[in-house]
Amino acid sequence: MKVFFDTEFTGLSSDPRLLSIGLVAEDGREMYVELTDGWSEAMCSPWVRQHVLPMLGRGERLTRRETGRRINEWLTSFNSPTTLVGDTDWDTTLLGDLMNECGIDSSSYRIELISYANKAEAKAFEGAKRGYFNNEKALPHHALDDARAFRVAWKAVLAPSEQCAFICDTK
Repeated sequence: MKVFFDTEFTGLSSDPRLLSIGLVAEDGREMYVELTDGWSEAMCSPWVRQHVLPMLGRGERLTRRETGRRINEWLTSFNSPTTLVGDTDWDTTLLGDLMNECGIDSSSYRIELISYANKAEAKAFEGAKRGYFNNEKALPHHALDDARAFRVAWKAVLAPSEQCAFICDTK
């Protein structure tokens, strides 16, 4: 099972802190959490204060430890190995750090950074994400909306090529 995720955090600094995490499974199941500890508004960059903080308030608010526990419960509900797919090194590192900090057994999941076969595929993927935001009247920089856009783009651009690779490899 692939789970597409996005995080929002305090800024592109040497010590970014998680603000929220949005996860959307291949099959459409979703989870969204806003973290209540580990950060303060003073730690946020001006850009984050302007674009991200106003978007908060639409999800369950949990501590870091509670968030790790909740994510673990959600992932184990799939009853199969899970691949968490992130869009940036920032996202994959921050989620990985949270999972490690909370002592979540890494044998039940894998975290990967999305990869593209070429520039055209990357461009098509970004176009599909933009299309999601336009069609759904959603705004970027909300972790759950970004994860939803990520899933839609994967299904439109990358899933067909993964299916072809699987079929071709098995022949």
